[in-house]
Amino acid sequence: MAKQSLLLLLCLLLFPLQAGAILNISFLDPSQFLNQKLPQNVSNEAVKMFAIYTVHRPYTGATSMVDYNSMDVLVEATLVKIGDGVLNALAANGITPPQIEAPAVPIGALKIRKAINERSDLGISVLSYQGQIIVGGDVKVVLHKAEEGPSFAIRLGYTYANVPYAFLHDISTISPEFVMSQKLYFAEPYLGIGGRYMHGRIAMSETVNVPILGPETVNVTGTGSGTTGYAFTGVYFRIFGAQGLRLGVEGTFDLSGYSTVGAVFGLGF
Repeated sequence: MAKQSLLLLLCLLLFPLQAGAILNISFLDPSQFLNQKLPQNVSNEAVKMFAIYTVHRPYTGATSMVDYNSMDVLVEATLVKIGDGVLNALAANGITPPQIEAPAVPIGALKIRKAINERSDLGISVLSYQGQIIVGGDVKVVLHKAEEGPSFAIRLGYTYANVPYAFLHDISTISPEFVMSQKLYFAEPYLGIGGRYMHGRIAMSETVNVPILGPETVNVTGTGSGTTGYAFTGVYFRIFGAQGLRLGVEGTFDLSGYSTVGAVFGLGF
């Protein structure tokens, strides 16, 4: 267990873009589906799992950042717990689920948050490496801004992801959220609830030896979609003022089983 935890930590710090390959997480084997259509419940659960894995996470509270500074540049490192959705879907179709080598998978991203005005700000996150493309963003609108007491805001997020090593393509995720927070001198604790609608496609291929014909490539495709709800809480620290250090920590409980814990760190400008 200690070695496994150390591996996860090293993946988070050094290899967030290659975590899936390093941990050898492979839920879908093309050879299992060569003679049948990809079951719809497997497609749905696979799309849901990787949509939650790649989704844009704001890591901020309800107040507009214009109260502090104009822009933050951050690096994200998040651990996503592996839920049972895909494993149960495979088992329901008579397919032996794979053995999971790690309880959670790390993901990282570069993030920028920009103030728009005293009632809104904009967040963007990007990850692109060896065919993996993950681009997301959110717009936050402050509903109630309080000098003392909690502030309230709504956010709408969108994420596009392509994860070729997992056969997942064109994953779109829409994430509406409601968040409340308490503005303090150097920190902003927050909590909220949200929902996600996810849609994407799966494209797998395998080369097999066909009698007389020889090697032939068989393609298996499918589309999937799903919804989930979640609750989250965290705290965002602004250290040394407007142009100082930034540190945020957050945990999420997801109804689909893919809960997360993570952090962001960077600089304010």
